[in-house]
Amino acid sequence: MSIHSVSAGTHRVFLRLKKKSFREDFIFFLAVVIAGSLFFNLAIFLTAIISGHGPSLSGLQIIGNVSLGLAIGIIQGLIGGVVLLVGTSLIEHFFLFFVDVRNHFELTTKIVIYAVAPAVLFFWLVVLAGVPFVSLLLLVCFSLVTYFGIRIFHGRSTGQAAFVSIATSAVLLFLSYGWLVRNGLLW
Repeated sequence: MSIHSVSAGTHRVFLRLKKKSFREDFIFFLAVVIAGSLFFNLAIFLTAIISGHGPSLSGLQIIGNVSLGLAIGIIQGLIGGVVLLVGTSLIEHFFLFFVDVRNHFELTTKIVIYAVAPAVLFFWLVVLAGVPFVSLLLLVCFSLVTYFGIRIFHGRSTGQAAFVSIATSAVLLFLSYGWLVRNGLLW
């Protein structure tokens, strides 16, 4: 595969995403958040059961606890997901002001929906499994999706898209750096 064919394929994918309605994108985001919450909470329960740190309960009690935990986890995930979406969209749109994008906050939010989707789905790998460098890989993925989204959704130049992508990623890294280092997940 050549770089040109990858670039052309990426361009086509983002053009199709741009044509989708915001409602469809938001439903996709909510589905990703629910799936991510389920993965995260199921991983917590499985880790507790496997490690033997879970309480000794009967089968029915375990099912009840898991069901309640999943329901609460989904609600927390939805609230956290919406906060993440709005916060990241505001940060990204702030940097878009520097490259002369004054309107189209909805397009910015669409970009963020697809940029944070991998992080939301695989957040449990960072927190529970502690897989080295996954957090940096997810940040690179976020940066690339943001870059292509800004190029195609907002029609910005390569340099402008790179600036906004790097600046937004830097702010997100700065905001999460303390948490990542404190938990030993970055290095």
